[in-house]
Amino acid sequence: MTTFICLAAAAACLLGGILASLATFRRPRLCGWISVVAVGGASSFMLVAAARAFAGVVDAPVSVLPIPALGAALTLRVDALSALFLAITAGIAVVTTLYSVEYMRRYTRDRLAKYYPVLLLLFLSIGGTVVTTDLFWFLVFWEMMTLSSFFLVIFERESRDGHRAGWKYFFWNQGATLGLMAAALVLWLHSGSFGFDACRATFTDLLQSDPLTAHLLLALFVLGFSTKAGILPMGVWLPDAYLAAPSSATAAFGGTMTKLGIYGLLRVFLQFTPLGTATVSWGVVIATAGLVSMCLGTLYALKQSDAKRLMSYHVIGQVGYMFFGIGAGLALLRVDPILGTLGIVAGLFHLLNNALYKTSLFLGAGAIEFRTGTCSLAELPGGLGRAMAVTMGASLISSLAIAGVPPLNGFTSKWLRYATGILGARDSFVLPVAALIAMFVSLMTLASFLKYLGGAFLGVTASAPPVREVPWTMLAPQVVLAAACLVVGLLPMVPLRYVHQAIVTLPSGIGLPANEALVGAGSTLALATNGVLLASWAPLVVTFGLLALGAGVYYGLQTAGGATARDVPVWACGEEENPEWLRYRADSLYRPFKDALHIKPPRVRLPEVAVPGFLARVVDIDRWLYRPLVRGTEEAARGMSRTHVGIPQVYLLWIIVGAIAVLAIIELFASPAVASASSRLWARASRV
Repeated sequence: MTTFICLAAAAACLLGGILASLATFRRPRLCGWISVVAVGGASSFMLVAAARAFAGVVDAPVSVLPIPALGAALTLRVDALSALFLAITAGIAVVTTLYSVEYMRRYTRDRLAKYYPVLLLLFLSIGGTVVTTDLFWFLVFWEMMTLSSFFLVIFERESRDGHRAGWKYFFWNQGATLGLMAAALVLWLHSGSFGFDACRATFTDLLQSDPLTAHLLLALFVLGFSTKAGILPMGVWLPDAYLAAPSSATAAFGGTMTKLGIYGLLRVFLQFTPLGTATVSWGVVIATAGLVSMCLGTLYALKQSDAKRLMSYHVIGQVGYMFFGIGAGLALLRVDPILGTLGIVAGLFHLLNNALYKTSLFLGAGAIEFRTGTCSLAELPGGLGRAMAVTMGASLISSLAIAGVPPLNGFTSKWLRYATGILGARDSFVLPVAALIAMFVSLMTLASFLKYLGGAFLGVTASAPPVREVPWTMLAPQVVLAAACLVVGLLPMVPLRYVHQAIVTLPSGIGLPANEALVGAGSTLALATNGVLLASWAPLVVTFGLLALGAGVYYGLQTAGGATARDVPVWACGEEENPEWLRYRADSLYRPFKDALHIKPPRVRLPEVAVPGFLARVVDIDRWLYRPLVRGTEEAARGMSRTHVGIPQVYLLWIIVGAIAVLAIIELFASPAVASASSRLWARASRV
């Protein structure tokens, strides 16, 4: 089975699922399961195509739907970078669609026709974006992705905030797409082709003959892809859009869509652009933007009291980690290929990890919303962990993973990034400072998710909350993703091999250090330069060693102490109080940060300018044009409404009067005198 057949079969599954879900939307369960089967089939073919690419079987590009006039064709090819994103998309698509089967029963049946087909179209467009090697069709799939996600954002049609968020998302991303189109058009004008190879040749020539144009094109690409990824300030659309969409769609956004901004940057700087000063300069820009977004996104997440909005701001912060790692790696590639490669690997590995725990977190927030009707931590009753133990367990693992707590997957990618910064001190003093800032941001991430866990699942209440665990189709995706966070954290060398392969097989990555020379082999990460070991991390040894030590300490205390475990109420300084009085609610946590981030711009008194009365009347177009037109239209409408008397005979009379008037007008213009006058006027006008 060739790669092209796999891709065609995946597209056929998704297109068939779109049509089948449209035909069965009045039967919610059937519609949902048909979508699950379609996505499952498509994901299987996508994983086969990805496995072939990782095995080194890269088929020749296949071109269909050519457009000779534009020099464009739908050219499909799966290399290692495409394979990595295909695998991520396949996994996230399956878990979010399965989750939707029960979650979408919150909505009326007619809504399903606007959900499942659009969700499947989103996955189809994401897959198309990462497998095409033609910039024209890349932008076609990119626009399909933007439009399908826009309709998911405005899914709740009765919500004015949702529509406002949707249009905000639409305009920001359409502006970014226009920038990408402009860059693609300039490249096409220089080469006459939209192919990726032609783009690389054009960039190589422009960097030598016209560097200003080349840097302007790179700026358009960076702005366009940064907007989709959610980097500040272009990512201001993200929190509102993620909050407005259904939680299952939000999980799909966080796990797949925003990651394509990273994919675009890697294509531009490791395939289109040859290694040189441009790569170094733009690497610094990308790393700086990532550092700013990392800090601001996490700070504003700490301020939020809504679970989905808190996680949405963390999307901005976590994408900042990726930008920082990739940008630092690009800046270091020329002077230190080992550290440069390590930085890019760290950023891309963090993308993979983020897709796992971020999707799980959004699904957990959706489970809370499904059972309680709200994601507001201030309104939740607290103590949900007793009734929703599995959801709490998955959310706990994912929260610790995003905070970078060992031995989970988030720690490994952050550890690689810290190592890049600290070891890069010999090349730039800024890198270790940035690494320290990233460590502090990880602590803020942990603080904000302690707030989420405490406000939603913990706390003593007077009575058990009247909720129960969500159905298994909503639990299984959370458990699978949380387990993946643990497995990837314990065995990081397996995914790191594929992440490294995705980079070094690109044109600008050929010749970079091998994976074993970069992070070692076996189950231990070992960073070495010239045979000298600089840092190492052995997750299996450390984890099982700490577990054994903890079990020994616990057994020793239990044996030596002799005290029995008891279930007693919380001690409130000697008085029995209502547990609700002792709760420290989520919206009360970290108030100093909230006060510091609550920036209220000062009021500025504008100067008063005297305007002559006649000029004010001339400029006031409402006064002399619009308002008279409105009043005249209203008077005419009121006059016409007086004829609606409700008597059929009167309406018949008006019809007769109208017919007589039409006949009279026809007779008038058909008379010889009027016809002759009209001819003379037309002839005179023609001469003029």
